[in-house]
Amino acid sequence: MQKPFKNVSGSLNALLVLEAAVRHESFTKAASELQLTQPSVSRHVANVEARLGCALFHRVNNRLFPTEAGHRLADAVALGLSHAETVWESLSRTRVDDDLVLATTFGFADQWLLPRFSGLKQHLGEKRVRLVTSDWMEMLDMDRVDAAIVWDLSRAPERPSVPLFAEEVFPVCSPDYLRRNRFLDGEPSTLVQADLLHFDVGASQFLTWERWFARCGIACPSGRKRDIYDAYPFLLQAAREGRGVALGWRFLVERLVEEGALVQVGPKVNNREVAYYLQYRASGARRSAVEALVSWFRQETRAT
Repeated sequence: MQKPFKNVSGSLNALLVLEAAVRHESFTKAASELQLTQPSVSRHVANVEARLGCALFHRVNNRLFPTEAGHRLADAVALGLSHAETVWESLSRTRVDDDLVLATTFGFADQWLLPRFSGLKQHLGEKRVRLVTSDWMEMLDMDRVDAAIVWDLSRAPERPSVPLFAEEVFPVCSPDYLRRNRFLDGEPSTLVQADLLHFDVGASQFLTWERWFARCGIACPSGRKRDIYDAYPFLLQAAREGRGVALGWRFLVERLVEEGALVQVGPKVNNREVAYYLQYRASGARRSAVEALVSWFRQETRAT
């Protein structure tokens, strides 16, 4: 089977931003809809334009007008979203009532949950769990899921939650990159010279390189080419391939560090007491399954 989206890997979130910007003919309105900042929307669109090598908007007197290429690409994205929603509705109607639906980000699913998924299934016994992954958790319909790994509790304040991890962040790179850049000695100042891989944290308030350097009392280098990734697995893959240094969230990269695929090359910064929560439905037909899920997460997070 042909790999889907082979030419747009790393840009799927940017395509969603583009569709909203074309539909509104406004970066500001798109940012409001998607709960992003206006500069973040502008950066996403600029990245897509750079990869395509053509303009997607005309900019006239502070007004935006989509080009023909912009309309074509946005229409294609909207068509894909419409089809995905139709399939979602179909699957939602046909799924077994006892199935538990858990939503999480791509990064959390890929680096933390999937290596432990067999343990979760064993803990749940005959209860089945369906995993929904998206880095656009702010667009998730919470009524469709029984539990979600979130960083913002305000979208479903009536739901109880369990704090999972503190936000502990440190720079990581591949052993090969470290061998090729021996100036990296663990001191924050040496990272100013490194190839920095950036993750688009959106509105989550997670640490960026700018904030990490600020916590270390150093100005973030500017004026250099920025490699920006909008899906965390893509960022970690780039780091593993030796393309540069990425910020690693401890609970997401500790397995890769233990295996030697990545190495820590700078100090850890503690940003927030809690980075992720498990927010869950407290009542309903699947209450016993949800309670089993919550107990498993409590056990696993205590162990780590």
